[in-house]
Amino acid sequence: MFLKLSSCLYGFTKGKSCLTNLIAFYNKVTCSVDVGRALDVVYLDFSKVFGTVPHSLLLEKLMRYGLDKWSMQWVGNWLTGCTQRVLVNSSFSNWQPVTSWVLQGSIWGPTLFNIFISDLDDGIKCTLMKFADDTKLSGEVDTSEGRATLQEDLDRLEEWANKNLMKFSKDKCKALDLAKYNPGAQYRLGSTWLESSSVERDLGVLVESTPDMSEQCAVAVKKANRMLGCINKGITSRDKEVISLLYSALVRPHLE
Repeated sequence: MFLKLSSCLYGFTKGKSCLTNLIAFYNKVTCSVDVGRALDVVYLDFSKVFGTVPHSLLLEKLMRYGLDKWSMQWVGNWLTGCTQRVLVNSSFSNWQPVTSWVLQGSIWGPTLFNIFISDLDDGIKCTLMKFADDTKLSGEVDTSEGRATLQEDLDRLEEWANKNLMKFSKDKCKALDLAKYNPGAQYRLGSTWLESSSVERDLGVLVESTPDMSEQCAVAVKKANRMLGCINKGITSRDKEVISLLYSALVRPHLE
């Protein structure tokens, strides 16, 4: 079986990493901002994502995608038979079967997770990209129609989560307004209104409402200066080759 996963998925996929996710997404975002368009980006976060994938729904999707019966049986056997219990104040609960999880540290776990969320972008009109449990949705919001489309896509994502028995961590979901002249619309996820933010961390990079990267640069410089301080205090040698090697290994990565 050859399964083509959604193009919005990054991570656990050959050639699609944090870096390619950021480049592809923000290349499109900055191109729109550069021509004067206003954009909103909504950062979404699934709650306990690898531990909440329902086995029954996962197997249904594998069947729908055409997995043969022997492979289905193998995956089913791999998923079932696990139990867990809870320890509280030296007292154990009864053992209970685990019916919702994919093992994150396993070879198969991330692949099965990607298959499970491959239909996340069905019906989505705005730009959606995903890396593990981090999801971002952006759309041009110069017009009321654009803002309505972004809200409709949020409604679709909430509907997908409910249908697939997953939840968003709504206290971690934020909206970021980009461009100088932005109407500053509010968005909701289900019945929860999302908090607006002036800066968000996206896969390790700080993204600001005015995308000049000044805060990200300030953080990088601070880390580099910290490493320079450690070298200055902890290394007695001032040999040029030693200092150059330490600089290349410890300081330069923070500035690139």
